[in-house]
Amino acid sequence: MIKGLYSAFTAMDAAWRYQDVLANNIANANTVGYKREVGAMQSFPDVLLSQQSAVPAPIAARIQGIVGQIGTGKFIAEFSTDFTAGDFQQTGEELDLALDAGFFAVQGSDGQPFYTRAGRFQRGVNNELMTTAGYRVLDEDGLPINLGTSPVTISGDGSITAANNQQIGRLQVVDFVPADLRRAGEAYFRATNGGEQINGGVRQGFLERSNSELTEDMTAMMAVQRTYQANQSVLSQLDQSLELATGQLGRWR
Repeated sequence: MIKGLYSAFTAMDAAWRYQDVLANNIANANTVGYKREVGAMQSFPDVLLSQQSAVPAPIAARIQGIVGQIGTGKFIAEFSTDFTAGDFQQTGEELDLALDAGFFAVQGSDGQPFYTRAGRFQRGVNNELMTTAGYRVLDEDGLPINLGTSPVTISGDGSITAANNQQIGRLQVVDFVPADLRRAGEAYFRATNGGEQINGGVRQGFLERSNSELTEDMTAMMAVQRTYQANQSVLSQLDQSLELATGQLGRWR
C-alpha cells in the first residue's frame, strides 16, 4: 500500500510538471520563432515482489518464490526542445526575416551572444539592426549592423545591400547540434559549444511562426489533467485505507 502511495504521488508530480510545459507551449503558440518543449516520461525501476513465510520461521526459509514485479511510479526523465521549423508567414516587411536553416546571432545585454529564429527585426535609435527585445543583430564578424537610413535588400546568403547598391554587411547565421543549445528566453538560446557559420537561406519579408501544435498540446493537456485527477483520487483512497487500518489495529490486539 505504501508503494501505491508513492506511485500515485510520482504520477501526480510528473503530470503537474508536464502540464507546465504544455501550458507554456500553448501560451507561445503565436510567438515568432518559438520552439516548443516536449517531455519524456520514464518509469522508476521495478521492484521484485516476493512472498515471505511467517517471522518465526528460520531466516533461510522466510523468502519464498518471487511473486512478480511492482512498479514504483513515473517521473519526467527530461525536457527537450523540438527544433522543427515552424510555418513561414509572408509579411512583406523590409526587416522581417526567416531562415531555412540555422539561427540568427544577436548580442545580449551582457555582451554575450544569443541565437534565435525570431526574425522580426527593426531599426534602433542609431539605425542599428535590432530585435524587438532590444538585442543587436550581429554580422559575420560578430559586430552590430548599421543599416543607415535608406531601405535595404537582404539576399538569401544574408548579404545586406543599401538602395545605392552599397554593401552594408552580411548576417551571421550559425548552425548547431541541438544538444549544444540551452533555452534562454521564449525564442532565444545560448550555445554551450561553438557552432558553424552557414548560408542559412535568408528570406526577406517572411517570419517563422511558432512550431507549437496547438490542437495536440490542448489534447495532451486534457489527458494530463485527467491523469492527475485519477491519481489524486487513488492517493486519497489509499490514505483513507491506511487511516482505517491503523485505527483498527489496536482493537484487534
